[in-house]
Amino acid sequence: MHNHNDAALIHRFLKGDREAFGALYGKYQRRLYGYCYRLLQERTATEDVIQSTFAKALESVHFLDKPESFYYWIFTIARNEVYGVLRATRSNGTVELTDDVWDEVTPHDTVVGKETVQLVEECLSRLKVEYREVLVFRHFEQLSYAEISTITGDTISSVESRIHKARKALIKQLAPYLESRRIR
Repeated sequence: MHNHNDAALIHRFLKGDREAFGALYGKYQRRLYGYCYRLLQERTATEDVIQSTFAKALESVHFLDKPESFYYWIFTIARNEVYGVLRATRSNGTVELTDDVWDEVTPHDTVVGKETVQLVEECLSRLKVEYREVLVFRHFEQLSYAEISTITGDTISSVESRIHKARKALIKQLAPYLESRRIR
């Protein structure tokens, strides 16, 4: 997570170096966007959340007791913003996917891969947000259970339980599709 680098950037910012906060923005904007988008499933709302997250972080960074914990702190702010939007709108849209096409993949492989990604994303989008969130943190952000616990404020055992239930639900939803692909 480069916590030492974050702390150094925060200290520079607090001493008047505005570009230091820009560096933190550049470092975390894309990751926060991915996290927020997977929960909100709507681009405009995600962009608004990212903007308000960084605005709040900018306003209150001087209150951050442990600058090396900036990663957890900024994700906690984003999480609070996401849940605020979810409470206000109670919407569940669909997820648009980005295409990463490798040169060595055949067109058939590309179509099958897209189909599989869309299916997984669709199943993920149907999970309750508290289950979707822990999977996003675990598999997309590659956080440990303890790190997820730090951000969500839940116990590690609660995080483990949620991840287990979410994975089980995804497997159940995906099983018929995956089984039909093996038969072909």
